Amino acid sequence: MQKKLGVIGGLGTETAAQFYISAERLWHAAGQPNHIPLTIENIQSPFSLEQAITTNSNRIAELKDFLCQAARSLEAGGASFIVLPCNTAHVHLDTVKASVRVPVLSITQETARKLHRHGVERAAILGTGVTREFGIYGFDCQALGIETLYPNGADQKRVETVIQRTLAWKNDHTDRQQLQEVIAEVKQQGAQAVVLACTDLQLSVSENVEEGIFDSMKTLAEASVTRLVRG
Repeated sequence: MQKKLGVIGGLGTETAAQFYISAERLWHAAGQPNHIPLTIENIQSPFSLEQAITTNSNRIAELKDFLCQAARSLEAGGASFIVLPCNTAHVHLDTVKASVRVPVLSITQETARKLHRHGVERAAILGTGVTREFGIYGFDCQALGIETLYPNGADQKRVETVIQRTLAWKNDHTDRQQLQEVIAEVKQQGAQAVVLACTDLQLSVSENVEEGIFDSMKTLAEASVTRLVRG
């Protein structure tokens, strides 16, 4: 029986759509003649919660039940494994895994593996305040000998503003400029690579491994398609 990918969407509607497009392209690039076997379940959390968790963890606990409900729905719909293309929501990854019987891939683990394959030893993490506060990249990166660092306070605020603007469908070329300036700054601090550790950031800056920019969403899509192709 062919495997089926289940995607927990809704934490950035445009991001979920882009994940689907990226996975579909990778699927065809792998020589598959049909459409990718994929289903998306948008979580039913309020938009105000989505905005709130980009900057602080005051309401992050509210997200847990929505994620688990979506995961169970995907499992019931025949998903062979599940992905969550939202870095911040990975704070609850262990709980989501425990709520279903099928595997749930980790965006942080897959990204750390990709950094390691490219010889990165020091990476800057650009993401939400919650991603930074909980240090969700720390364990997986450290396990592979990769040191993580973060933007200074002012630059962190700039990153969070870009994320919030994207969630509100207000992002434009100025957001790309803001991120490019932050990327230049963290590289001056010694980062060999920069992780776009919020899946909404790829809507303003594209992955460029040669320049040390790694897109966590694309990385998760790559890992998902590889798992599907290998059966």
